Amino acid sequence: MKKFLITTAVVLSTLTLSGCQYFYPNWGATSAPTDEPSASSSPEPSASETSEPTPSASATEQPKGQVGLRVLSTSVDSGAGQITVIAEVADVSEDGGNCTLKLTSGSVTKTLTVKAESNVTDTQCYPFNLPLTGIPSGNASFTVSYESADSIGATSANSLVIP
Repeated sequence: MKKFLITTAVVLSTLTLSGCQYFYPNWGATSAPTDEPSASSSPEPSASETSEPTPSASATEQPKGQVGLRVLSTSVDSGAGQITVIAEVADVSEDGGNCTLKLTSGSVTKTLTVKAESNVTDTQCYPFNLPLTGIPSGNASFTVSYESADSIGATSANSLVIP
């Protein structure tokens, strides 16, 4: 009986702890920040590809709805060496969008893009954790923008003091 209870306790503990990864909302959410300007390259068609006429994008795409964003929290943790910004898209609940933080301090501009996910009545951006490396001390300004297949929006400029 004692072996059964121990085995049951170990199995339940293992299942409980392995289930935590499904409830943690930010698992693998953030990407590495980029310095601006970033060069983007578009792939060139190969010789084997054929060009077929396609309908123009403006004729088939619906215009994106404007949404409002709110910055809920900002903090600068010099001990941890990062800036944390938490934002949400107001009155829209959808998955599949991305939020982008653009921070400018002096002549340095950094951007960081994270995923966004649906909440009950809003869409929440995963927390932005931007490393302080390379960002000069002093006053900084930042904006948060959001884009999905159906919606687009941005905050007005916000200020932050970098120690």
